[in-house]
Amino acid sequence: TEILSHVQKKTRWISRSGKSSQGHHDNKINSSRHDQMRIEFLPSDGAPNNELELSSSSMSTTSGSTYDDGNDCFHQDFPITQSSTCNNEELSFMSFRLQYLVVFAAIMLADGLQGTHLYVLYEGYGYSVASLYALGFAAGGITSLFTGAIVDKIGRKSAVVVYCILEIFINYLEQYPVFAYLVVSRVIGGITTNLLFTVFEAWLVTEHRKRQFQEEQLVIILRDANMVSNGVAIISGYIAHCLATAFGPVGPFEGAVTVTFVALLIVATIWNENYGNEGSDGSVHSMRDHLKSAYKTITEDKTIACIGIIHGLTEGSIQTFVFLWSPMLSLVASTSLPSIPGLDTNGEPAYGLVFGAFMLSGVLGGYAEPKLRKAIENKISRLLILSPHRQLVLQEDNVNTDNTTTPTNDNGQMQKFTVHVLCACCYLCSALLFFTPCVVNKSNPYTFAIVLSSFLLFEVLIGIFVPLEGVVRSIYMPNESMCSIMTMLRFITNFAVTFGVIFTKFIPITWSFFILSLMMLLAAIMQLSFIPREMVNFKRKAD
Repeated sequence: TEILSHVQKKTRWISRSGKSSQGHHDNKINSSRHDQMRIEFLPSDGAPNNELELSSSSMSTTSGSTYDDGNDCFHQDFPITQSSTCNNEELSFMSFRLQYLVVFAAIMLADGLQGTHLYVLYEGYGYSVASLYALGFAAGGITSLFTGAIVDKIGRKSAVVVYCILEIFINYLEQYPVFAYLVVSRVIGGITTNLLFTVFEAWLVTEHRKRQFQEEQLVIILRDANMVSNGVAIISGYIAHCLATAFGPVGPFEGAVTVTFVALLIVATIWNENYGNEGSDGSVHSMRDHLKSAYKTITEDKTIACIGIIHGLTEGSIQTFVFLWSPMLSLVASTSLPSIPGLDTNGEPAYGLVFGAFMLSGVLGGYAEPKLRKAIENKISRLLILSPHRQLVLQEDNVNTDNTTTPTNDNGQMQKFTVHVLCACCYLCSALLFFTPCVVNKSNPYTFAIVLSSFLLFEVLIGIFVPLEGVVRSIYMPNESMCSIMTMLRFITNFAVTFGVIFTKFIPITWSFFILSLMMLLAAIMQLSFIPREMVNFKRKAD
């Protein structure tokens, strides 16, 4: 009251929705409303130079109470204190974000270094690439049933340390042309692949929520991790080439050992430990409890089981595509025009350049993902505002109908609807792209360009839907047993890849892509089933 009586400036009242209306400092506050408000003091040119947060229900309270609308940090105090609190939270999040992304980048760099020359090394040793590749995923499928329970028992940080140690051991074994060593490395590699795609994400989600960061910021890290993965893959190809030139075929594996060791040191010294299923007294449940809890959750919760099948189909398709894209391009390159980009001087696919283009496409997809998601959310928000049926959806999302926009949280119908729609669209488009090699005329001189373009577009879609799949898991899967559930569900992925690779020996490669197309189509249909019926009915009425 004292400030309002002495400051002769225009003010702008802003509700929690962000909708503002101009008025003077003597505007009356509706006593029936208890929403907190923010006042921005405007000089004559209309630029805000100060802020004050007021609440009709707390005008007489002492300063120091806080309010957080999920987007900004507000404090009933002077702006300096307000800004300081926000800056501290932002710095804390940026530090956490950097801790995770640096380690994840190092791990993906090591994986890319050995991955780019793994099959070349096996062929040089004279062993079947397909058999060893399938062996790794078969071992991963068997161990996925209990790996997650062990991780939740010993801790996610400890599991990352174990992962790094096992990867160092594997990369040493790969350097020797002994079949028994390669078999052991592939079996252990199946285990570490499960850890790579589960334990890092489980640690991230749990630690993010333990530190009480906003859920919207978790989406940012998941998107950044996917972009980092693709960006590092581009760099790894060049580094692997340099190491192979300098030290021979084993050079990239020696480089992978060094990079993995650096990641191991960072994790061991900086990361915090977190567990699954911690008791109220701080005790940690047994491995048997983790297994029972994960199995019970999957069998009794149809939603989580459906998520596991969807992600098993999509990731299985991606991993099988990794094995199939090079022979498919080689098949169609024989009839292609030599001037088409993507071919080397001998008329063969330029595999290194194509791989780099794939990874760049993934980066572009990751960059486009938040913009696409925001565009869909804005479209739905406008429908919610304009439709007379918006009450049903607003009540589902616990949103104040007095607001002029429709904010959501991580468990809100808005975010779920947006993520499910975008994922389903990506899966449908992926199915069409996988179907392209099945229908093109192999004798057409432009077939190589058509097939390569479809593969590049698929990599863009991967950059979009992979982070969204992480969001889906964070919404529906409980923190306490997330790693146990994720690794148990990877049984689907591992065996899908195993049988997919084995079948390539007995069926034409175009039939393999047809099966991948069907897998992505099935994933899209199952993903659409997640869209709440109220939102579908609402959209039809609004249209």
